Amino acid sequence: MKCTSSQHLLELYLDGELAAPESVEMREHLDSCSACAKQYRRLEQIGSDIRMHAGHFAPPAGLERRVQAALRKAAREEKQPSRVFQNWIAVAASVLLFVSLAWNVALLRSHASASDLLAQEVLSSHLRSLIGTHLVDIPSSDQHTVKPWFNGKLNFSPDVRDFDRQGFPLIGGRIEYLDDRPVAALVYQRRKHLINLFLWPGPTTSSSGFSEMTKKGYNLLSWTQDGMTYWLVSDVQTSELEQFAQLYK
Repeated sequence: MKCTSSQHLLELYLDGELAAPESVEMREHLDSCSACAKQYRRLEQIGSDIRMHAGHFAPPAGLERRVQAALRKAAREEKQPSRVFQNWIAVAASVLLFVSLAWNVALLRSHASASDLLAQEVLSSHLRSLIGTHLVDIPSSDQHTVKPWFNGKLNFSPDVRDFDRQGFPLIGGRIEYLDDRPVAALVYQRRKHLINLFLWPGPTTSSSGFSEMTKKGYNLLSWTQDGMTYWLVSDVQTSELEQFAQLYK
């Protein structure tokens, strides 16, 4: 088994989804390949961190006390409230409390899920470019060659720059489909590592600082600036992605 063919099988092996012959072959490969074994250990650590730090949402402090106080006030204002009516109020308050908590948790999770889904899209596009034949549509280290190539293919003009002197040479560009729209993908190199920079117009003209995350052993960094959305992804260290982002900004 070669390293190139084992990369996409690591997660299946980690989850115990490989057939017995493939599992044995993967185990033998990991015993003999330190690079793949290191990647496997990183995936194991990511899974462990997710299980350990998964978010748990608790109701706001004092919410139950405020609901109970409101119920007691309503009961005092009624001269002779019936037992049935009191029971109905209690049930209604319980339902309202449950719905309120569920709604707040759903909002938090939907926001996190939307960001996480986009990050997964970005990572998948990066991995496809590495293992397939679609790394670049326009192979060139000349920014004045790559930038005009996008004309007429996108509804915006991507800002293409070369940072060869700073150790991030331009390799070329291509078009990808992310966030329900075609986007520009600029490919750079850092020693033997490849960096994908995805960019497209954002929903607002606001700007934001860097947001970092790690998925499946790869580092991702995103930000918005002057109405544009940017995503960087690579297996280089986060500090090097930040260095590149600062150069690009």
